[in-house]
Amino acid sequence: MTIFGPDISSFQSGLTLSRLRYASFVIAKTTEGTYYTDADYQSWRQQTENLGKPFVWYHFLSGEDAAAQARHTLANVGDAQLPGMLDAEPAGDYHPTLGQILGYIDAAHAVGLNLRLCYLPRWYWQQMGSPGLGGLLERGVHLVSSSYPRDIGGSPEYLYPGDGAAGWQGYGGVPVEIYQFTNQAADGGMSMDYNAYHSDVESLRLLLDDQRPTSTSEDDDVPAFATGEIKPGPGAVTMVCPPPANLGAAGWGNVWFSLGADFGEAHVRVAIFTHGQGWSHIYDDVVVRATDDRVNPFGGPLPTGVQKISIARRANPDVPLAYLIEAARR
Repeated sequence: MTIFGPDISSFQSGLTLSRLRYASFVIAKTTEGTYYTDADYQSWRQQTENLGKPFVWYHFLSGEDAAAQARHTLANVGDAQLPGMLDAEPAGDYHPTLGQILGYIDAAHAVGLNLRLCYLPRWYWQQMGSPGLGGLLERGVHLVSSSYPRDIGGSPEYLYPGDGAAGWQGYGGVPVEIYQFTNQAADGGMSMDYNAYHSDVESLRLLLDDQRPTSTSEDDDVPAFATGEIKPGPGAVTMVCPPPANLGAAGWGNVWFSLGADFGEAHVRVAIFTHGQGWSHIYDDVVVRATDDRVNPFGGPLPTGVQKISIARRANPDVPLAYLIEAARR
């Protein structure tokens, strides 16, 4: 299942969100640097709340002090618990560095903002020198990409290139969670950016809440561990069946999955099969380096109801690789 949501700012001033036919969620600009507040943001936040749909604010990064920008965002979001996104791309003479991106994320978390996404398009990531982006996942922040394969207008359903589109391919060693596939979607009588999420609304809500399950941490106890080898060889596939997170009579709560490598850099495809959804998440190029800690492709606990995980060898298929599953009972 794939759902769609617009990315809007005052360029769409006057848009009535109840008129949108294709929106399952909404991303709206709130601030830029320390000098700008979007005049339409509060209206769209309230409209989305009235519609009962997931809402994400976004801040456009400038070269100013990160802490000052975070305070400016906090003063305007309306609710610090709302999930947010950092928009990191060049503007004029300003070209953000990875250090500045991570600096704003840290500053946002320090003031209590629930920043969970980072829009860093592949083309600009390449201009930056293709750095590793594991620092995003370490901070509970997920990657948003963009690629517009059709340079024409139309409805989001018509313009969406499909679940196998190149825009879904991860980079910097992290998966893409949300894919902005057009800047010319027609909906609600206006033209706008539109994004895709590769699952359902409930899964998106979990992602935006750092994939935390609805049960509280105090209810999770009796940890369980399992580890094993990822089979080597070109195209080799290893199937792992974890306890289904937050589902089933056994009463499992949080379940984590991670990978560790030795003597090189392993590349694998990781796909998960979720109860009621099928193959709900497919990450085509997860990079696991011997010089790094273990890699969690999901940036947190597994989504609710995962039944099985497929790990397929890609580049460097003979690098020693192992998995670890950590689970807790509720």
